[in-house]
Amino acid sequence: MKRIIQKILRVVGGGDDVVISGYYGYGSLGDEAVLDSIVAALLEKVPTCKIGVLSAGRGSCDGRLIRRIRRKNPLAILWALLRCRLFISGGGSLFQDTTSRRSLFYYTTLIRIAGFFGARVFVYANGIGPLTKCKSVQSALRCANVISVRDPDSFYAVLAMGIDSEKVFLRADPVFLLSPAFAAASPVVAENPYFVVSLRTCCNGKIEEEVVARTCKALKERGLKPVFVSMQDAFDRELCMRVCRRCGGVMADKMSVPDFTAFLAGARFVISMRLHCILLAALSGTPAVALSYDCKIDSAMEYLGQYTALDAFFFTEEMLLDACEAISSKGEGERKRLRERSKEFFHLAQKDANIAAGLLTADAAVPANSGNPVSAKL
Repeated sequence: MKRIIQKILRVVGGGDDVVISGYYGYGSLGDEAVLDSIVAALLEKVPTCKIGVLSAGRGSCDGRLIRRIRRKNPLAILWALLRCRLFISGGGSLFQDTTSRRSLFYYTTLIRIAGFFGARVFVYANGIGPLTKCKSVQSALRCANVISVRDPDSFYAVLAMGIDSEKVFLRADPVFLLSPAFAAASPVVAENPYFVVSLRTCCNGKIEEEVVARTCKALKERGLKPVFVSMQDAFDRELCMRVCRRCGGVMADKMSVPDFTAFLAGARFVISMRLHCILLAALSGTPAVALSYDCKIDSAMEYLGQYTALDAFFFTEEMLLDACEAISSKGEGERKRLRERSKEFFHLAQKDANIAAGLLTADAAVPANSGNPVSAKL
């Protein structure tokens, strides 16, 4: 009965085929890159599908066939979920309660409502945790038709909740569906060897700004220009500018996602607290030193096969310099390995896109050959 009512409402009201939820519209370059990837993959598979995105504002893929739905408008959200065929809870660390329990309640409630209204639910390439309590997440995940996660730690966290393993898949972040660009993007830095620095403020600690500044200054004296990038101005820009001034570096202008991957491809290496700076750097074949403030950073680095991660709140200048020298010494061999790893992740991410298209276009359940990843190569 729910499906019949839903179909009638879609015909009458012209609703979206797909509604996507995530941390969108907040000016985060990484999250908008995730949305770009999911939207592009859906439109490639099903060119006529109508897509609605729950968002706090406008974003980078508004030129595509998508409709922005105000994420804080309950009536608009309910109306959209009532009419859609597929609900995607997609990308990012949506299921964690360290930054805000309200956001966890928001994302889990959307899943329950969408499932109750008869839409298929796809938890798409999420990171799970850290969680102090997992009952609400466990309850929501049981409502999902398919669950994919972007790293092994998240995969085992979902299985530990007692979720049916047949609907849980280990995949990769959707940004690996993007095409890397291998050309330096910024004329400010193109003439000189450079490395990229991406910092952010955190609610659970304060990074040693002076240590980062001294390290960058030492690397500059060795002939490498430090270029700072703000991936989300509300959290990053002020901190990046302070450290940039102290070490005599360059502050990069805002860039589109394609320009940013090209910019990263031209760098010798990356020092980053931002997950998607690390992932997009890997896509471009550029190694990273991670300053880890969250378990998702450690999980991503291990999944990529990179072991240069430092505690963001406890490291010295010597530790950071040694890590930078370690990845620099690997040269082209490491860049080639990262590009090969990115190809593997592309194929994993493509499987998610195929499942999303299948859920949208078929009346059947998830195809049996979708691939259970328990034996997947990590």
